[in-house]
Amino acid sequence: MTIEEKAITHYQIFNKALEAEEKGDKIYHLEVGDPDIEVDPEVIDEMCRKAREGYTHYSSPRGILELRKTITTYLNNRLGVERDPEDILVTIGSKTGLYLVLKYLIKPGENIVLLEPTWGAYRTLITQMEINYIPIKTYFNNTWMPTPEDLDNIRKMDFKAFLLLNPSNPTGKVLPRKIIDEIVDIVIDKNAFLIGDEVYFDTIFKGPKDYPSTLKYEYKKAVALYSLSKSHAMTGFRLGWVVSEEDILEKLKKGIQHVYTNVPVFIQYAGIKALSKMEIVERNREIYRRRVEIMANALSKMGFKFHYPDATFYIFSMVPDEVGDVNKFALELLDKKGVAVAPGASFGGYNNFIRFSASAKEEDIKIAMERIMEYINENSKTI
Repeated sequence: MTIEEKAITHYQIFNKALEAEEKGDKIYHLEVGDPDIEVDPEVIDEMCRKAREGYTHYSSPRGILELRKTITTYLNNRLGVERDPEDILVTIGSKTGLYLVLKYLIKPGENIVLLEPTWGAYRTLITQMEINYIPIKTYFNNTWMPTPEDLDNIRKMDFKAFLLLNPSNPTGKVLPRKIIDEIVDIVIDKNAFLIGDEVYFDTIFKGPKDYPSTLKYEYKKAVALYSLSKSHAMTGFRLGWVVSEEDILEKLKKGIQHVYTNVPVFIQYAGIKALSKMEIVERNREIYRRRVEIMANALSKMGFKFHYPDATFYIFSMVPDEVGDVNKFALELLDKKGVAVAPGASFGGYNNFIRFSASAKEEDIKIAMERIMEYINENSKTI
């Protein structure tokens, strides 16, 4: 049994937290990436208005043209690229986009390479489709960056696709352009697919001006994934999109036709309104930055060691010396203090790390940090 199979996953912690809430317990959620931020009221108003106007029927599986035009303008302005509406496929969140990419572009038995630590759902989706999951481990001591030796090893590999999550979940780090350049050169040399999961690009604290998007390389086999879940705090709307060449999107479109026909049109109109209000992104980014700062200061005082994130609202931290068993720590912290955290084994077997999500409100983060300190002080001899 692997470390990942033995460990408590963040999904298990999340489910236990929900069960506790159903019993009436107050839970402080630091385990999931669901921003505790109200959706802009104009976005909700637009969604409701379009539903009342009758936009409640089938539409194109590609997404309505008006939304695809809006997405194109948004990406071109934010990333400095030149795409058009035919390069856009609207999906139910980015997770569905990833599923379609894996299902229709990669065959069972083929290899997909990705950097760890990374989002745990990748391994589940990839292995369920009988695709070979090939991780490249990165480490705390190298600031979670791949080494020249790692890149040399990738050059020697045979693979069908490279999946690049940048900025990273769970570390919040942004890979620099130099490393992205090398990865893209390798992928092009292999004539492989380059899958860029870029859902967090608009949470980069300094802004996305110099962000090395995979779209900037104009590679014909690049496929980029996006979502409004984090940038606009619209997790429940399940609205995302895929950007690629039209022939690739035609393959993915068939999957949408067979499975769910189209994203609800009234939700697509909510997306148009959201993307037209860039102040939402700027406001949310500042909220995330401030929440991360509060959490980082508190964790540092408790002896947690981490590299300060460049983006997202995650802190991926090595646990203090007092914490010997991360599974026990996570379970008892939830049971005794009502604080839910994500064990690091969920992200590639990093079993002496915890991912903290600063997606909760500031006051809840402060209370959660106090409770973690209480737990460590009360149990320092037993954990």
